[in-house]
Amino acid sequence: MSDQIALSGFEEASAKEQAVYDEIAPMLRSAAEAMGADPAKVRFKPLTNYSSVYYDTTLAFRLRLRGSVHYIEVPLSSRPTVLQLAPPEKQAAVGDFWRIKCKSSEMVQHREIIADVLRDAINRIPKSWDCCSRYLECSDAKRCVHPDPSTALGCGYRKILASGRIYYGVNRNID
Repeated sequence: MSDQIALSGFEEASAKEQAVYDEIAPMLRSAAEAMGADPAKVRFKPLTNYSSVYYDTTLAFRLRLRGSVHYIEVPLSSRPTVLQLAPPEKQAAVGDFWRIKCKSSEMVQHREIIADVLRDAINRIPKSWDCCSRYLECSDAKRCVHPDPSTALGCGYRKILASGRIYYGVNRNID
């Protein structure tokens, strides 16, 4: 007997969230890599009431696509980035997060905005040190050129360069 029966309604509660993540994950990894971050550190974690997306240990956003409650939550600091996801009446502050009610299809359509939320999360990683011996090369390139992306994320001068301020070299724009 080779006929099999598939029963629906018995999927994990996070199955829809996992499906949305799987669809936007390539864009998220590309966004991380473009920032010099390790794309392998973008990860999905299903929890009891929602699923979370992290860069390493930094929370980027939460997804909830369970029952009739569908939303994405981002830290309040990322609010300007996600205002385009939904009209104001579908947005609200909830604790330390900004909640935007939207369908899974809207999340997929706005994957670039969600990638910006991940970029915000990467930029929230605190600096471990100020700069290294490559500061002149970085200034001339207008970005961090450290060969190890994981180490480079700890550089405080990387964040300064990303803001457009350059303290050294031929591109110096700060007196």
